[in-house]
Amino acid sequence: MTYRTGLVACIKTGGKVLREVKDQVFLPFGKEYSILIKNLKSLRVMVKVSVDGTDVTEDNLLIIQPNSELELERFIKNGNLDRGNRFKFIERTGDIEEYRGIRPDDGLVRIEYWTEKPAPIIQNVPIIHYYDQWVPLPKPYYPPFYTRPWYDTYYTSNVVSSGDSQVNCFMTTSCDSGNMMRSCSMGEPTATNINGITVAGSESNQQFVYGYNFETENQSEVIILKLCGRGKDKVVKKPVMVRTKLVCSTCGKSNKSTMKFCGKCGTALELI
Repeated sequence: MTYRTGLVACIKTGGKVLREVKDQVFLPFGKEYSILIKNLKSLRVMVKVSVDGTDVTEDNLLIIQPNSELELERFIKNGNLDRGNRFKFIERTGDIEEYRGIRPDDGLVRIEYWTEKPAPIIQNVPIIHYYDQWVPLPKPYYPPFYTRPWYDTYYTSNVVSSGDSQVNCFMTTSCDSGNMMRSCSMGEPTATNINGITVAGSESNQQFVYGYNFETENQSEVIILKLCGRGKDKVVKKPVMVRTKLVCSTCGKSNKSTMKFCGKCGTALELI
């Protein structure tokens, strides 16, 4: 499961949670899956889910209540909130690439969410007045006109003398936008790491209802998961679950899913 600032997201198939390896989820081709999103915050969140670069809810945002979860298992097409097609992961074959093309975000599940803006806290603070012993105020003193501090500023010049040096009264700021620009290149996908796409699967009767809009923070957070049907040039035959035992590549011993090193020979179970 992937955690990001109070939100958990993971991929499920057959009712079981799949394991992530550096944001990669290994899923056999032809399997249907769902996206589980859990809100651990004490505030509501609005969620936008995109698969292969396509908004699966037709520009509608999903509302997840505090300390609640939502398992999204289907597309929302033509505003149909009663039924639709499930998510199905298939191989991107040569015929599909020739007809559909290769997109840079194939195999990516993008989850963007906005957190509800907290309501302002209004506190009634009592005002307490303290009255000390009365002391007469001294008579006001008005210095001569030419000795007042603002005389030199407005009637002499825009430069104030400070010892032997002169300080300019005007402050200017400059910002070179060219030095602040950043470029980010994700590179073109290859058939060895992104070789599957999500299509319409079997019918699902998952239902949705409209909710009330609420004010959210301007800044959003994003979780990205990559669906992979191959691992090291090998086709994934079984989904890698969270509780799937890890097999050592050196001695072949089965280890618990929580272990990072082989209990027999000490080889790292997660190869980079």
